[in-house]
Amino acid sequence: MNQIYYTRFSLLLFSIMLLFQACKKEKIDFETDNRIITQNRISSTARIINVTGFNQVIANGDSLTNFVVRAPNSPNSQQYPGTSYFPSNGQLGKTWFVPQDLFNVQETAKLNFLVKSYNPTSAADVKLDVKNDYNNPTDYILLPTFAMEGQPEVVPVKRGVTAPSKPDYFKIRIVNLSGAIKNPALNSSGRQEDLTGSVSLAYADGTLVDAKTNNISTATRTSDYIEIPYGTYQFKILMDDGRQMPALGNGLDAITLIDPPTSTIPIDLMNSTKQTYAPIQTYQPGGIYTILIAPQRFDYHINEIGETSTTYQNSFQVITDNNPAANNTYFRVQGVNGFAGQNVSFKVDGKTIANNLAFGTAGAYQDFIQGNHTVEAVDASGKTLASASQVLRPAQNYTAWLYADQSGAAKVIIVANDLSGSTYLGAEDDATYTRNQYSYFFFKRFLNLSVGNPYITFTQSNGQSSAGGNDNANAGVNLQPGVPLFERPYVSSMYTQNTFEIMAYRSKPNVVPGIWANDIEVLKSEAFIADKTLYQKVGRALPVQEPGIYTIGLIGQSGTGSTAANKARMIIIKHNK
Repeated sequence: MNQIYYTRFSLLLFSIMLLFQACKKEKIDFETDNRIITQNRISSTARIINVTGFNQVIANGDSLTNFVVRAPNSPNSQQYPGTSYFPSNGQLGKTWFVPQDLFNVQETAKLNFLVKSYNPTSAADVKLDVKNDYNNPTDYILLPTFAMEGQPEVVPVKRGVTAPSKPDYFKIRIVNLSGAIKNPALNSSGRQEDLTGSVSLAYADGTLVDAKTNNISTATRTSDYIEIPYGTYQFKILMDDGRQMPALGNGLDAITLIDPPTSTIPIDLMNSTKQTYAPIQTYQPGGIYTILIAPQRFDYHINEIGETSTTYQNSFQVITDNNPAANNTYFRVQGVNGFAGQNVSFKVDGKTIANNLAFGTAGAYQDFIQGNHTVEAVDASGKTLASASQVLRPAQNYTAWLYADQSGAAKVIIVANDLSGSTYLGAEDDATYTRNQYSYFFFKRFLNLSVGNPYITFTQSNGQSSAGGNDNANAGVNLQPGVPLFERPYVSSMYTQNTFEIMAYRSKPNVVPGIWANDIEVLKSEAFIADKTLYQKVGRALPVQEPGIYTIGLIGQSGTGSTAANKARMIIIKHNK
């Protein structure tokens, strides 16, 4: 009897094992590979930068792209079959690292670049021999010589691959391949301006970055790489006389329209925003970047009903020279003094990050390694006025605010700033498609850090809501002292926004916006222009505002105890440079 029981038990175990094996095998059979590129191809040191707009390439006599042409109005006009080398759409894009398997034993490859399109094109085919040289990584830059003068059709430029000397820095340089435009645009607004000559790299406010990136001419062509602390920047390119050069937009904010005489973003045929497009982006620790200047294609208005034509204008684009690793190490932090009566300094774990900040002013950003940290605000004698300790996470941007609570005691609050340039759409899915990503944006959040103002609602002109579109309707509404809004705290606007004011209202939980706090000075939109002389010194009108990520903080005191020195006021802190 025991033997029979044992045999049946053994058979049962064996059957269960077979069942698990069968299930396991079935799962393996249903695995899918969602990678766009499945071949294990290794890139060479040769990179193509395609300014001309070629979409087809032949290597050593073999086609690498699909050579498919679609009619613009066909149902599949945007659908192109992928190829082994260009699997996403079978066409050459802006940049392409030539794979190693295309080179012969002499480490050379013969490439032929073409344009195949439904409409005729002015771009002639270009044949090029490229070299895979590990000692001299090279970019081969294809230029639209049909639209410009002063440059050859291909310019080889050596590319840097050495990491920055400091791990929390990045490297950047200028390559100036501008040229005279053959057929400049002309409309009722005026003739297209000349943007040839030497250029310099500047921050968003027009301050020049480094002597090594100043006055880079087409004869010099390339500047040295310079090293800058990682972070979110809006770099600008300035001509010798201070005029701004536009960048060509891409992605959701693909701003390709220019006003010919000023290269600014137009509203219509005769009116401009006075804004010159330049992208805002995060430059990662260890990253290497090139700002390439060359003619690119733009549109411009030709009549009052919005019809456009095309032209070429010298412009810039930011190209990543390497693939920096994800930032899992560093964060950035700054201090702001919102405590009236004395200048203060800020320390992180005993290290000074800002010295002698006056009331209403901010310090520069400093980089630290992620982890638990203590931020202190100290007076002139070194006495700690207030401190805060918390885990500060990698790839984050923080502002430590010193302010007075309702009893007048000093407090420090650490607020995380969102510099991503993305907006939430409110859709419910896995988050892949619930956000829009922008490179040219106007984001503002509000903080109430004032004494005597238990609830404050920040509005635009005449009490109108600051939120709009996909913004959080509660952004800036009924803010209590020292209590930031964390869920979608930013309001956004467009580059076409008209002049506006930011006003403070004394509100209540059930009364919005409440009563205008006319003792708190109104902020006008031009306060969001860092340096007006950037425009005025070249005879240009001021824009309504400048793009960026801002915090508007209400600091100081209202009511009893308020003086001219400590009265409640709104200050603007810009978090990108």
